[in-house]
Amino acid sequence: MTATLRSGPQPREAVSARLLIVDDDPQMRAMLRQALERHGFEVHEAASGAEVLQALESARPDAIVLDKEMPGVSGFDVLELIRQHDLAVPVIVITAFGGLAVRAEALRRGATAYVEKPFRVSALVEQLLAVTETRGPRSASRG
Repeated sequence: MTATLRSGPQPREAVSARLLIVDDDPQMRAMLRQALERHGFEVHEAASGAEVLQALESARPDAIVLDKEMPGVSGFDVLELIRQHDLAVPVIVITAFGGLAVRAEALRRGATAYVEKPFRVSALVEQLLAVTETRGPRSASRG
């Protein structure tokens, strides 16, 4: 079966910002990809911490959505790798295992924002729009 990538109807003007979704759950990545592409984002994926550095080079994202809980490596460890590679890219940490202490730790380690699962996709989109619109697309200046 071949997957067809479509952007779908645009609820807003096309954003054309590049996103990297880092999550071990293929269903979560697919749901986020579909929803975010409908909002005009160009979406790239990484299924593990090991794929992140390669994805950072190939996708050159304007923002990253990062799951905190992944097998083999903590999302916080991945966040530190991202920060070593690119200090400026906004990272939004998502997790089902939250609380104030986890939120504080995510922000201390360099996350731009923190979202607890379950969440409304519209809330995530609002945060992504805020961080990508204030920065402008980096992809044009980096390629």
